Amino acid sequence: MNNLNKIISDALREDVPSKDITTQLTVANKEKVHAKIISKEHGILCGLEIAKAVFLSVDPSLRIKRKFKDGNIIRNNQSILEIYGKKNSILTAERTALNFLGLTTGIATKTNHVSKKIKKFKSKVCCTRKTIPNLRNLQKYAVLIGGGTNNRMNLSDEIFVKDNHLANTKNIALLLQNVIKKNKSKKIITVEVDTLAQLKGIKHLKINRILFDNMQPSQIKKGIQLLPKNIQTEASGNINEKNIVSYAKTGVSRISMGSLTHTISNFDFSLEIKK
Repeated sequence: MNNLNKIISDALREDVPSKDITTQLTVANKEKVHAKIISKEHGILCGLEIAKAVFLSVDPSLRIKRKFKDGNIIRNNQSILEIYGKKNSILTAERTALNFLGLTTGIATKTNHVSKKIKKFKSKVCCTRKTIPNLRNLQKYAVLIGGGTNNRMNLSDEIFVKDNHLANTKNIALLLQNVIKKNKSKKIITVEVDTLAQLKGIKHLKINRILFDNMQPSQIKKGIQLLPKNIQTEASGNINEKNIVSYAKTGVSRISMGSLTHTISNFDFSLEIKK
């Protein structure tokens, strides 16, 4: 991740704007300890390298031993990372490291859980751009580790024509033909539809993907049957763990869930210093 160092430095500056005053008052400068990060749940580990980078950003002299790697299954009460070195450095880095670890492991675990539900179907679970500002790369990385798929990373990646782009447009097909003509760089073109009537008016165009927005599985199934085989399909809108199987049964290529990154259960980790 290109901006990882900046993300870490910003997070540390947020937590330690000048100094860790409590640690300074309670811990001797030269005191050294052996600490462990312990998992408190079952899940899919993600963010180990990020946690390691946080500790080393605070103190490059710390020695760190990894017990697992991203993508591994972890269980309650397992030691996943061991840190050796100055106690004051470890305590200063602790919360920032655990925050990143809890966020990314939580996303990876949820994504893995949802992906397993539709494993026997051809649909892939996909995240969206509904991410925490400045943390999109981390969150989308966590989705991949959990077995999901990334939607576009940003507005420059793909051409994604949504309902608001088409608002007040009298001839949608003509507008899209113009988009296709001007797409000199051959970016992927996705068009969002919310009715079968809309779909019928554009299905003949050279688009890469149709996104069925807030449509029922029965409508999506009919829509897929109307499309040429070379056009990918995606379902989006109010899809959750309870209803995702009904969408996967339609044969849609991808199923988008904004909740993978905007509604996160933080995975529980703790740091313990060995006595």
